[in-house]
Amino acid sequence: MCLHILWNILKYPKHIKYRQIHKQALYNYLLKKCHTLGAHFEQVFVAMGWCLQCFGFEKENDDNWYYQYHNIQLLHLWKYYQAWINEQIVYVFILLSLIKQMI
Repeated sequence: MCLHILWNILKYPKHIKYRQIHKQALYNYLLKKCHTLGAHFEQVFVAMGWCLQCFGFEKENDDNWYYQYHNIQLLHLWKYYQAWINEQIVYVFILLSLIKQMI
């Protein structure tokens, strides 16, 4: 989900809809994914909130998340995107396969 959020902001920096995350929609999406994958929902939901804060989102009085900067902080978000992409199992598998071929 973090990659999805980051990619949308990086790809469409002028679209306001990618700078707003509705709490209930995020809740429902994460609940469904956690149920499908057998993950602990509450831990994932809290971690997602922490990630959103790191990316530059703030939770407003309506409990929805809003990107706090009028100008997108591209380099800041790109660094987070790179870190998350490197954590993906498929990416790590491909990277390890390439390294193994080189040896």
